[in-house]
Amino acid sequence: MPGGDEQLLHNGNKRTLSAILFLAASTNAFDAYSALNSSPWTAESFGGDPEKEKSLREYIYHALVITSFYGVASALIAENIWPIVGTALADGYMYWLYMRAIKRARDRGSTNWGT
Repeated sequence: MPGGDEQLLHNGNKRTLSAILFLAASTNAFDAYSALNSSPWTAESFGGDPEKEKSLREYIYHALVITSFYGVASALIAENIWPIVGTALADGYMYWLYMRAIKRARDRGSTNWGT
């Protein structure tokens, strides 16, 4: 069939691009959290103080805004939904992870080394 190989090549390229965009958006989200926050372990171990929790939440929200902006911008530029999907999955996981760390820190009263 004429054009069949060309269509397969086009579809393969589109899938490859979608996978790269998904991976890049996910990685961008993890990079933003890493740049703006201490690790979830650190938040859990030393974040029981209300002021520390407030500060951590602020940086979590900064990461959400930054990654959402870049995910949507990438999707619009590429005319491809996968950057939004990658960003949303990574953001959802990181948000859950930090909220769990905050709860654990609050429950344990973890504010300093050895407590």
